[in-house]
Amino acid sequence: MKHATRRLGVSTLGILLLASCMTTLQPAVQSTQAAPSGTGHTTVAIQGTRFLINGELTSPGKPAEGMLLNTRMAQAIFDDDNSATATEWKYPDTHTWDPQRNTNELVAMLPTYAQHGIRMITVGLQGGCPSTDPPCPGGDHLWNVSAFKADGSLKTAWMNRLNQVITAADHNGIVVMVQFFYHGQNQRVTDQSAAVNNITDWLVNGGYSNVLVETANECDAGFSTYLDGGNCANEVNVVKQVQDRSGGKLKVSVSWKGGEQPSDEVITQEDFVLLHGNGINGAQLQALIASTKQSTAFKARPTPIVVNEDSTSTANLDASVASGVSWGYLDTGQNDYVNGFQRVPVNWSINTDAKKAFFAETLKLAGAPVTSLVYSGPATADFNDSLTLAATLTDVWGNPLADSGVTFGLGSQTCSAVTGVNGNAACSLVPTAAAGNLTLSISYAGNDQFQARTTSVPFVIAHEETTLAYRGDAALVNGVAAHLSAVLTEDGTTPLAGQTVSLALGSGESRQACSALTDADGLASCSPGATSQPLGGGSVSASFGGDRFYAASQTSQDIDVTAVKTGLTYTGPASGDFNDPITLTAGLHAGEAAVPGASLTFTLGSQTCTGQTDAHGVASCSLTPNSAAGAYPLAVAFAGNDNFQASTASTTFDVTKEETKLVYTGDTQLVNGSAAHLSATLTEDGGAPLSGRSLTLGLGSGSAAQTCTASTDAAGSAACSIAHVNQAVGAGVATATFAGDEHERSTSDHPATQVSAATVTAPPTPTPVLAGTGHAQPNLAASLWGRVGVGSLLLLAGLFLLIFPRRRAGEPPSSVWRNRE
Repeated sequence: MKHATRRLGVSTLGILLLASCMTTLQPAVQSTQAAPSGTGHTTVAIQGTRFLINGELTSPGKPAEGMLLNTRMAQAIFDDDNSATATEWKYPDTHTWDPQRNTNELVAMLPTYAQHGIRMITVGLQGGCPSTDPPCPGGDHLWNVSAFKADGSLKTAWMNRLNQVITAADHNGIVVMVQFFYHGQNQRVTDQSAAVNNITDWLVNGGYSNVLVETANECDAGFSTYLDGGNCANEVNVVKQVQDRSGGKLKVSVSWKGGEQPSDEVITQEDFVLLHGNGINGAQLQALIASTKQSTAFKARPTPIVVNEDSTSTANLDASVASGVSWGYLDTGQNDYVNGFQRVPVNWSINTDAKKAFFAETLKLAGAPVTSLVYSGPATADFNDSLTLAATLTDVWGNPLADSGVTFGLGSQTCSAVTGVNGNAACSLVPTAAAGNLTLSISYAGNDQFQARTTSVPFVIAHEETTLAYRGDAALVNGVAAHLSAVLTEDGTTPLAGQTVSLALGSGESRQACSALTDADGLASCSPGATSQPLGGGSVSASFGGDRFYAASQTSQDIDVTAVKTGLTYTGPASGDFNDPITLTAGLHAGEAAVPGASLTFTLGSQTCTGQTDAHGVASCSLTPNSAAGAYPLAVAFAGNDNFQASTASTTFDVTKEETKLVYTGDTQLVNGSAAHLSATLTEDGGAPLSGRSLTLGLGSGSAAQTCTASTDAAGSAACSIAHVNQAVGAGVATATFAGDEHERSTSDHPATQVSAATVTAPPTPTPVLAGTGHAQPNLAASLWGRVGVGSLLLLAGLFLLIFPRRRAGEPPSSVWRNRE
């Protein structure tokens, strides 16, 4: 108020702590929709004579530390129920009054106010003086401006707008001083105590943590007995009513007219002291503050002192701050939607010199607001992959800061971007640091209006993903050099040069490996030498071990392993004698190359032998044919191995009869009429005896030939006798004949003999001889005919038949007579 009933004399104002300045200010973008109540972003508290927001002193380290620099925005939720006067508040562009537009436009400016050090606004439930005609204060006014109905109940539309303002302020670190009553309007509420209870309950139930209460604006300016009681005596009760009903949750005070000091009774009861500086200069304001601090009640319980209504004077602002007291801007202005913050319709923007000077000064006193940088990009990225870094820059209350430079630093790399309307900034870089843990820094340099901010987050550079694709031989031949190759790329696209790639055939003991460096196309090629792998399906693998920058990778592919085609050529004899060792030979080759160290199997009939190929691919083995003479298939086979395919060769082999030799060894001096003992020895090629062979032995030839047969024993010898030689006297011949068989060739021997004439002697008594080798029966009739008579012969024959019975058919003879001279 511009007048005072009591003034305090003070000395001239001392040197102000801070000078004023002028800045051009733009409002920040803010939603006009009300957020849910009770969000608790901003919690006000009192610590001694200073204020805390969210547990910390306001404006730390600045002249306004612990203070609530504020501005009176009494018309924030203003409306006029009198349609006759409501037209006075119409907007120049729409020519109508719109209470919601009024609140929305205020809410939209709250981020800007906060960014310039404003920590509190005063909002009236009965507004403030909206016009200069009639002046305020000054009795009843025609306009009807009140959030209360006559019975003290609350008007819903007013409460909705109040919730909108408190909630938006909560999101911007601003405290709302809710002013219950204003002179000239309080009389419209007949039950003021009920009104106090209702609004107290509403605030408590809303869960608001950023609210302070002013029960009445300048209680000594003409209020009801309830709100005044003479020198505001009853305000002690009203303040206590709110404190008690809220359970101490609401911090409560009441203001006095400009330049007036509250009574000790009120100071004792209220939670903080409200002063108005209307109509006094800075020096007088400092004197008022000093006097208040010296009051008995204040010294007994010091609390914060707040000037929540003064003027547009930045000098008063500086004087108050210099005294450690919060200060409030009052700019009544005109009803022109340009000047001031009180005459309706109000232009809530910082658009006049007075407003600009004030907000510039609060920015200096409270300091540029803290900013927040929140990183929103990825926390990891691959080496050498493009990376987009992003962050959001806001003030401490979460309002986006547009057109501000943000720098990102990752290791030795940086990139910068300018924030958009939502406070978002993003830039890209390609990490060049080796894989590992780094720190990503995000920096905002700050300016006159906002504090610099740097934050950092851990960042992981991961190894760049690599891909290997096999490009080498998939069909391999054992014994033939394998050509292995693979292509190494980043993420399957960009070739990687100069990296070592290992390639391998098979695994375990059969593993064959080689390695090579990739060329400009990412291709690595090498050969592990001649392929030596198990036949059939196999695999080839390629691997990259990785390094500080690139991740390891590997791949594998199925391969088919075959052996080298081979050929066999039989080079041994085409025939051989039965039972004579023969040497079979064959050559194994792969193309024109000899295959050494291979096992060849030779099969002749039912007989086999094996041999190993030498350095020339030739193998040989010996066997002794045991088959009957004839033509037999001879096969040579190589069974194959991991390196060489199987192969065979075949031909016909003739087994010929073995050559034999027969040597007569019997009697050559013979006497007619006497027995001749014939014998011979049969051998193979004059060497090994042949047993079990039938020999025919004889004397003479032609019709005079005398023969007998016998089988060779183990020594190859056979013997039989001619009982009575009957050959021409003189030179003769003996014969030994082997007719041959399926294995042996025939042979014979014909030695010379000498035959002598017979001599007459008495016949010996016949002696039976057991059959042995089967000699011929002697001619008894011829030998006896000239010696005895026929009668004698008959007698002898009878005796012979009695002694030796006749042999049944098929029975071998049991004995023979053998006569020897």
